[in-house]
Amino acid sequence: MTEDTGRIEDTGAEEDTSEPEVEVEEPVKEIEVEETKEKKPRANPLGLIFNLRMLRRFIQIGFFFAINAYIFVAWFHMPNVTRLFVTIRDMLPTLPILAPLQAPFATISGSFDTLQATFTTGIFPFFTLGAMIIILIFVGRAPCGWICPIGTMQDFVTLPKRTKARPSPSTEKELRKVKLYIFVVVVGLAIWMGIGRATGTAETLEAALAGFANDAFAPLNPAYILFVVIPNQLWPTSISTIWYFSTWGFALIQVAFVTVMFIISFWFPRWFCRWLCPAAYLYGIFSKESLIGIGRNPARCTPDTCNVCEVVCPMNIRIRKFPYQHMHSPDCIMCLDCKSHCPTDAIVLRFS
Repeated sequence: MTEDTGRIEDTGAEEDTSEPEVEVEEPVKEIEVEETKEKKPRANPLGLIFNLRMLRRFIQIGFFFAINAYIFVAWFHMPNVTRLFVTIRDMLPTLPILAPLQAPFATISGSFDTLQATFTTGIFPFFTLGAMIIILIFVGRAPCGWICPIGTMQDFVTLPKRTKARPSPSTEKELRKVKLYIFVVVVGLAIWMGIGRATGTAETLEAALAGFANDAFAPLNPAYILFVVIPNQLWPTSISTIWYFSTWGFALIQVAFVTVMFIISFWFPRWFCRWLCPAAYLYGIFSKESLIGIGRNPARCTPDTCNVCEVVCPMNIRIRKFPYQHMHSPDCIMCLDCKSHCPTDAIVLRFS
C-alpha cells in the first residue's frame, strides 16, 4: 500500500508540474516573436537620407565645386554662384588638402601645394604653415576626409558594395613609408630650388629639372593632372598654356596614371592617400595629437567579437589597438565611417 500510494503520489506530482510549464512557455514565446516583428519596421526611412554619411557626401560635393568655382563663370555664366564660393574662399585660408595653385579655375588652394610653390621662390611661408598647423591641431585631417577633391573622387569610386582588399598590418606599414620617401624628395627639391634662387645659382638646377623645378610633385599629383593639365589640354586658358598641346604624349601618361589610380581605388579605398600622397605625411605629423579625435565607449565596444569599425575604415587603421580614450593615428581622416557603421554606437567624438 505504501508503495502504491507513493507511486500514485509521484505520478500525480509529475502530471501537476508538467502541465503548467507547457501552458506558460507557449504564450511567452509568442509574445517575444511579436515584439521582435514589431521592432523591425520601426526604422525611420528618412535615416537613409538624413544621416552622417549623406551629410559628408553633400559637403564633399559642395567643396569639390567650390575649389574650382571659376568654372561657373567660364563655362556656365553663373557669376552669383562663383561669388558665393569666392566669399567662402576669402573666409578660409589655404586648406590642408590637395588643390594646385596653377589650376585655371581654382579659388581654394591646398596648404602643401602652396608651401611647395613658396619654398621654390626662396621665401619662407610663415602664414601658410601657421594656418595649416592651427587647422590640423584642432580638427586633425578632417579636411582630407570631407573637403579634398582627390579624396572625394576616391570615395565615390568605392561606393558600390563589395569586399574590400585589406593588406596585412606589416604590409600596410611598409607601403605607408612610400609617401615619406616622396615627401623627402619633393620638399628637398623645393628647398634646394628656393636656396638657389635666393642666391642666384638656380639656373643649372632649373635647366635640369625643367617642368619639375617649380613643382616636383606635379607628375604624380592627381589634382594637378585633373585640374591643370586636362583643362589646359582641352581648353587653353591663355597663350602660355598652348604649349601643353606639344606635350600631349606625356599628358597621356599622366591621364593613364590617374585612371589606374581610380581603378585600384575600387578595391583599395584611398590607397593614394595611404601610400603615395606626401601631403598626407605632412598633415599627419600635426594631426596625430589633434584636439578633436575618435574615441570608443568601453561599456559598448566589444573588440573581441566585433571589428566592423576596422572593416569599413577607408584608411585601413587598426582602430582596436588604440586606447579607448583617443585614437592617436596620423592616418585618421575623421571621415566617421566607423561611427556611422558601429552596431553598438560605441564610436564617439572626443575632445582632448
